[in-house]
Amino acid sequence: MRAFPDKGGKWQISNAGGANPVWSRNGRELFFRSEDNRIMVAPYTAKGDSFIADKPRPWSDKQLADVPAAGILNFDLTPDGKRVAALIPVETPQSHVIFLLNFGDELQRKMPVGK
Repeated sequence: MRAFPDKGGKWQISNAGGANPVWSRNGRELFFRSEDNRIMVAPYTAKGDSFIADKPRPWSDKQLADVPAAGILNFDLTPDGKRVAALIPVETPQSHVIFLLNFGDELQRKMPVGK
């Protein structure tokens, strides 16, 4: 992590890699995606030119879905900062499909207009 504008200071947040950093809206946490596709969070404090980050920890034990193209986020914080929106892989594959044919006709047959 570096300050902006850059004053020469650098701070390491993770020793295991990471991508897609997202600052929390409360100004006390940095979220990022780990190499094994998990959301990590590192609480921090910043005062003046000083930045102190705690050890990152998993925000959840769930893995994120792989994204097909670089630069596409698979998670983000909601505007109020209280929830995370994330792409999660489907845990159980779908085994059936329901197809409704002539749904409107069937609805009218079962519930005629005027009755």
